[in-house]
Parts: sequence; C-alpha cells; structure tokens
Amino acid sequence: MTVRPAPVRGGNQTGAPAPPRIRRVRVGSVPAAAPLLAAVAAGLLAGMPDPRGALAAVAVPILAAAVVVVVFAPRIIYGTTAFMLGAAPVMVVPGVPLPFVLAMVFAVWGTVWFHGPARNRVSGTEIAVAALIVASTAGLVMTADGPEHILEYVKWVLATSLVFALIRLPRPDLRLFGRTFVYGGATGTALALALLAFDKSGTFLNKLSPIGYGNTGTIGTHLRFYESSMGSVVRLTGTYVDPNIAGIIIFVAAIAAIAMFRGAPRLLLASILLAGLVMTLSRAAIFSFVLAVVVLAAFGAMSPRLRAAIAGGAVTAAVAAAGVPSIAERIFSSFSSDDKGSADRSAAIADYTSTMTGRWWFGHGFGAPEFTDEVIGFHTNYVANSPLLTIYRGGLLAGAAFVAILVVGAVTAYRALRRPPWEAGVIGAGFIGFAVVALQLDFPVVTNPPVTMAFSVLVALLITDPFEADHQPFEQKDHPDES
Repeated sequence: MTVRPAPVRGGNQTGAPAPPRIRRVRVGSVPAAAPLLAAVAAGLLAGMPDPRGALAAVAVPILAAAVVVVVFAPRIIYGTTAFMLGAAPVMVVPGVPLPFVLAMVFAVWGTVWFHGPARNRVSGTEIAVAALIVASTAGLVMTADGPEHILEYVKWVLATSLVFALIRLPRPDLRLFGRTFVYGGATGTALALALLAFDKSGTFLNKLSPIGYGNTGTIGTHLRFYESSMGSVVRLTGTYVDPNIAGIIIFVAAIAAIAMFRGAPRLLLASILLAGLVMTLSRAAIFSFVLAVVVLAAFGAMSPRLRAAIAGGAVTAAVAAAGVPSIAERIFSSFSSDDKGSADRSAAIADYTSTMTGRWWFGHGFGAPEFTDEVIGFHTNYVANSPLLTIYRGGLLAGAAFVAILVVGAVTAYRALRRPPWEAGVIGAGFIGFAVVALQLDFPVVTNPPVTMAFSVLVALLITDPFEADHQPFEQKDHPDES
C-alpha cells in the first residue's frame, strides 16, 4: 500500500513555502476619489491669480499623492477620516462648502473597492439601511423641485453609505478606524474644554475661518447658552459648533473608547470624553449614556462583582455631576412643566399631523426651507424626534425603514450583550441607549451629515463588534485574509 505524504500547511505538496498571495485590486475604482481631489484642488486654486496656469502644478501632485496613498497606505485614508470626524466634524474643504469628512467618504469608498472588501455577508441591519436609502430616494424623486433637494440628498446618502464601507474593511483596519475616531473625539473634547475655560469671548474659532469656523450663525456668537435660574451658563461646543452635535459625537466616541481600549488608555480617554459629554449639557446625550450603563449592568455578561462595581461607579458619577448646580438644574428641569425645550417638543408633536397633511407618503423633501435656510430653520419648531422627522422629510416608507434599523439593531445589540466578555456588549448597550433616548429627543442624525456619519460608525461597530483583537465574532469567517 502506498502512503502519500500529507500536504504541508502553508506550502505546496513538495514542502516548499507557498508564494505570497497577491490580493486582487480594482484599478477602475481609483477615480472614486476624484470628487475629493477636485474639491481640494478647487480650494487651492481659488486664491491663485492664474488658476489655469497653476492647474497642472497643483492637480498633478495631488492626484499622484492620492493614488500612492490609496494603493500603498490605505490606513491613512481610514485614520484621517476617523480622526477628523471625531475632532472637527464640521470643518470644510477650503473654498468648497462641503464638510471635509463628507468629502473623505469618497476616498474611503475608493480605497475599500480598490483593495477589495474583506466581508461579503449582508446583515439584517444593512438591509434596513438599504431600505431607508431606497425609500428616501423615492421621496426625493417625488418632492425635488430644485437643486437644493439633490444636494442635501447627496450629502445625506454619502454619510449614510459609510456603514457599508466600514463593515467591509478588514478587521484590523476597522479597529484602527474605531480607535482613531476615539482619539479624534478625545482631542476635540479636550480642545472644547480648554475653550470653555479660557475663551470666554468665544472668538478663538474665528481664527479658523478658512476651514469653515468663522460663521457665527443667527445669534452672532460661537457661544451657546443655557439660561438657568442663576444666569446664562455656557455649554461646551468647541469645533463641534453646536452642543447637541457635540453631545452625540462625544457619546459615540465614549462608547467606542470603553469597548475598544483597556487599562489606563481606556480610563484616560473615557474620562476626557465623559467630562465633555456632561459639559455639553445635552440631555439627550447624557440620558442616552445613563441608559446605556443601566442596560450594560442589567444584561451584560459579567460577574456580580463587576456588575456592582459598574453600578456603584455610575451612582458616584451621578452624585458628583448633580453637585454642580447648573448641571443639576439642567437635568432635573427636564421633568418640569416650565422647561422650554420640553414645551417646544410637545407643541411640535401636537402640530405634527397638521404639518403632514398631504405629505404622508413622500414627506416635505430634502430641500425643504427649514432644512436648507438657517434663519427659517432657527424659527421653525419642527419635531425633535428622529423617526418622526425622517417621515417629515422622506415619507412613511422612509420612517418605517428608519424604525426597522433601530429594531433590528436592538436585537443585534441584545445578542452582543449576552456574549462574554462584557466588553462585547458595550457597543450594543450604547446603541440601545442612543435609540431609546437621543433619537427620540433630538434630530441631528437626520439633518446633519457629520452626525449621520457618527451614527453610521456606531451602526458599523454594532454589526461587526471589533472590540478586541483576539476576539472571534460571528462574522470571522467573512475575514479570510486575517491571521
């Protein structure tokens, strides 16, 4: 009987080492970065006396550098996008009224498709997101009567599509994106805390006018206030411009920091982010985090000792925050009948059905004046509820798809919560807290593209759960290139 030698693992039948596997690349997708390159080039050329003569000198190096980065250093694309989304989400491309992070979505997509997606499985949450895009597109077709509708739709769909790009990254690259987003959020929060302490006049951001921070809006200042019984209290804004936008982005970064870091880095980053979260005085973000902690302690796969420690730490932090009069008044006034924000929300909900008359199926459209005109938007009391505002803008089908994202995501979150170790459930707990509180009390996820991108990051981390390098999630089989 002839005995054949067993094949050598990692090599061929003769025992010789296998040649390195060369990944297929999609050269045709390099032009996906072209819009970003064009925007950057336009900004640089705008100030030149002879743009036509300088075109080659500016555009060619940019194109060459972009191709080199996409081909040989894709992590620079992912890291830059993540950091800027966390640190300066409303920064614009010089000379172009487009958020830098939104322009970078083109580069992320081009890089993902050039190197090939690492994950092909389609989850239920992805299907719900795709349904939201389809329904919103139908609403656009039926309501668009000007270019502003198309422009707002394109910005929104770019921000939403980040979900699909991120979940197709190799696992190490997705971890890099998540951790770099945390670094960006901590950097932006630290700067915002410094401005809150030392820039009493709110003029520092005027120095950043070339990148979109010079506009003080309808109220004439970068400062945002909470009117308490003790006087005006300045809320944290920094490079986030609006305290509610700051609250949402810092919330996502804080959840990711707890899930994706360990030891001293986790403690330091989470402390900075949670300090900033409280100083935004954003009740939607603060209550979302409180509920996330409750969900994690109640359903997370952890020992009774750790559960008690989390509960004790949460109570201690709550008592410390309540010891600051302005914070305590802001929080507890939420339950008062005299709270203006609560009164405005109630009035908007009461008027909701009348504002939707004749608009239920396709909504008011992406380019409705209250979404595109800052003055009109400031004076319009539309409903501060993300599912209802999605219906208001895109119709019932879009609203149903948005709710489906929350329901399917909650199921995924609960499964993650029940899987040890406890860090596996942190993103899920954050998603549940955000869906139950922030999305019911606020609307920037619907109307503000950078905030939509932050929500896309949260959804992508929920689907893939890349919380630990040696953790093997249920999608691991879809990442064959990882060791």
